[in-house]
Amino acid sequence: MDLAKTCMFNAISQIFFSFFLVLFFIASMIMLIGIASVTLVVKLSFLDLVQLYTYSLPGTIFFIIPITFFAACAIGLARLSYDHELLVFFSLGIAPKKIVQAFLPLCVFASCVLLVFSLILIPASKSAYYSFIRDKKDHIDVNIQAGEFGQKLGDWLVYVGKKEGGVFSDLVLFSHKGLALESFMIAESGEVKNAGGVFGLQLEHGNAYFADKDQLRKVSFQQLNLRNKLSMSARNGAAYLHGHDYIGYWKKAFGPHADKNQQRRFTQAVLVALFPLASLFLIPVFGIANPRFSKNFSYVYVLLAVGLYFLGMHVISQDLPLIGTIALPILWFLGAYGLYRRVIVRFY
Repeated sequence: MDLAKTCMFNAISQIFFSFFLVLFFIASMIMLIGIASVTLVVKLSFLDLVQLYTYSLPGTIFFIIPITFFAACAIGLARLSYDHELLVFFSLGIAPKKIVQAFLPLCVFASCVLLVFSLILIPASKSAYYSFIRDKKDHIDVNIQAGEFGQKLGDWLVYVGKKEGGVFSDLVLFSHKGLALESFMIAESGEVKNAGGVFGLQLEHGNAYFADKDQLRKVSFQQLNLRNKLSMSARNGAAYLHGHDYIGYWKKAFGPHADKNQQRRFTQAVLVALFPLASLFLIPVFGIANPRFSKNFSYVYVLLAVGLYFLGMHVISQDLPLIGTIALPILWFLGAYGLYRRVIVRFY
């Protein structure tokens, strides 16, 4: 049995690392694009980008590990089946029950690691991420360059002719959500002021035009203070962790006045973490086959299983968050065990 375990784990590890690296590379590109959007408002150094990327890693790895682990186990076992190695194991008296017992510690370990990620590391990393953004916002260095189009400052599109230090010259601003339906301003000079994340753009010597339906109003000014609160999309709807009070953080998901968004986060965190353990019996169902009578559809089965589980998780987290947190893993586990008894135990 030790030799059989070694063969199985070698096959699984080869697939796991290849899948993990591909998915991690794709997820990293998506993360970097999201982080780069912050630079549209705030100047970030290379070290700042690395720091934000590090804060984003736990959440990314959390979703990659369960999918990669389950796929590697099922496809690795299927590879042994279609290479006729599992038939040798069965001829030596190794029953499917022994294979399940070999995978059980791995599934338990994977789910425990994922629970640590979901309940501790991810809240801590998100809190650090949002704190970093808030700090940058409170000490904002507006990233506006002279002579470039499409630059945004709050709700305003801004064009700057010249920039000397923190003073801008020949400014043009446009907004369709500002003081009226459409607002257009021209100023000879301007300077950004910041107080607690609320920036004030102090404009000197200019004209403002406000369009509302069929009317166009013009206002000339010597000095105009335009204030707008900067919004960071990463912060919207976020729950914050105060210090290391993880219990207090997740407490918001329970009770008569529970936060619905926090309930959804808790349900998704637990269900994703329990996916490897709940799918224990699907590994032999998808991986054990007789190569003489069946074709290798393990990839298709894995995609269907992952898609169904995560679709169920999404629906339950919206409609029955707390009940579904218990019900879905149990029903999934029992369904997988029924398939295992029907498809594997009867013939092997």
